[in-house]
Amino acid sequence: MLQVVLTEAPNRENYRTPSIEVEELRPSLAIRLAWWANQRLHAYLVARRYRKTVRTLAGLDDRTLHDIGIDRSEITSYASRGGDDRHPSRRQAPLYVSPY
Repeated sequence: MLQVVLTEAPNRENYRTPSIEVEELRPSLAIRLAWWANQRLHAYLVARRYRKTVRTLAGLDDRTLHDIGIDRSEITSYASRGGDDRHPSRRQAPLYVSPY
């Protein structure tokens, strides 16, 4: 039979990872400014694309919008979502269709 004798009780302090100061994990000012500028540029480009889409679709007549499959009241939602789930196969089918 094998017998193990512990000479020292396990201590939680021995298993801790060394503490890292919060300041060491913080990115530099240049990196934070670059990230902020990138976020602002992305927001500007998204807003510009939205305005251009609304302006273009609003300039079309109702018949052309109908051919595309968009109602005039859907222009802003189409511009903000980009036409997601607009294909008839992806739309929610009604659970029950009345024969009358």
